[in-house]
Amino acid sequence: MSLTGKYREGCNDQDLLNFAIQNGIINIDDVRDSMREKEKQRLLAKHKYSIFQDSKDGRWKTTLPDDTKKSGRRLIARTTKELLMADVFKYYADKEDEEYIKEYGETTLRKLYPRWLMSKFKHTDAAAYIKRINTDWKAFYEDDEIVDIPIPELTSTYLDDWIHTKIKKHKMTRTKYYNMSIIIRQCLEYACQDGVDIIETNPFEKVKVNKKLLIKKPKPKRETQVYLTKEQKILSQECSARFNLKKNYTTSLMILLNFQLGLRIGELVALKWSDKEGNYLNISRMEVQDYKFVEEEGKVITIPNGYRIVDYTKSNAGMRAVYMNSEARRLFELIREVNEKNGYKDGDFVFVSSQKKTRGNARTITTYLEKLCVVTGIINKSNHKIRKTYISSLFDKGINIDTIRAQAGHEDERTSLNNYCFDQSDLEILEAQLENAKNTTTTYSCVAN
Repeated sequence: MSLTGKYREGCNDQDLLNFAIQNGIINIDDVRDSMREKEKQRLLAKHKYSIFQDSKDGRWKTTLPDDTKKSGRRLIARTTKELLMADVFKYYADKEDEEYIKEYGETTLRKLYPRWLMSKFKHTDAAAYIKRINTDWKAFYEDDEIVDIPIPELTSTYLDDWIHTKIKKHKMTRTKYYNMSIIIRQCLEYACQDGVDIIETNPFEKVKVNKKLLIKKPKPKRETQVYLTKEQKILSQECSARFNLKKNYTTSLMILLNFQLGLRIGELVALKWSDKEGNYLNISRMEVQDYKFVEEEGKVITIPNGYRIVDYTKSNAGMRAVYMNSEARRLFELIREVNEKNGYKDGDFVFVSSQKKTRGNARTITTYLEKLCVVTGIINKSNHKIRKTYISSLFDKGINIDTIRAQAGHEDERTSLNNYCFDQSDLEILEAQLENAKNTTTTYSCVAN
């Protein structure tokens, strides 16, 4: 018989099997019987005691292991060999089930999570990412009943109900859902790996999340996301006054510099003098906060471990050349002048602490900026808001969106437009602009009676 159509050479094993069944080549009942017989022979191989028919009473007998007996075994007898063998097979099958439950059945997410997290930490250099995962564990999993259910009992139906309940309860956005679900998705995937072997397939793969339940996060108010025009002036005046009062401190200059560069704070404090090439700064590294992770009583404890510089940026797009305008170049050279005059040097780093004479870190900038906001009466806004202010300024000046994306170090221009474009105008200016934009064509004279 030749194979035609989809059964020609190259068809897969499932196609061949379907063809054989449909055409009577294989009898499925015979296959089942063969499988049962093979399983019986496998279990019988575990039985080390003789099976015999007693000549006195004619019954079939053998012994089975029994820890409750002094001899460590017990005698069983049945009227036929078939009944006896059924008991033997059942004993060893039940024993295997008990051993499986003992080894894997009690393996819960609570027990597996530390093992998975420590394994994940070995595969990444981003300690802050692992810390965020551990924070999500405490927020969404640690006190939930799911973490104490044996992993083999976690069905796709149960997981489907569980994840949708979580989404509704916590009013999750797409990002929040993705972040919190990493734990359940990857833990169960880890449970399938060779050497772990708790389950054969990941039941979460069959879960289909109703994306309509995910909350669309409204764009935040502009006054919370950027420094408005008046705030920029006030902050600039305060930074200038502080520097003029103490010309050996460069923190205020670093803040003013970033209003012209829009760098991530980790990129800002990792700048080196050698990064400047003409009118551009080559961004190729950043500072990260480091952590140690310790397992204690089945929990992962996060311990801060200072800061360090890594030779990569947040994304591939983060490796970029940022243009330095004339004000940025002036501030850059002023910082160099202060460092040289006061002997501030830590390798080739630009930002050096005047107190410790070592590279200044992100915490220094953050703390200083928080104090500036308090003194000037501006609501607390971080360096990230400076970055958003810079990017918004590029939009205001009509810079091409792809150039903005590249300068910001974003992989997608939609990120720049949707999350970093805000109106910096003060309220009275904004209202005046809106007033000026009124439609004069449709105006007409109306008077009260």
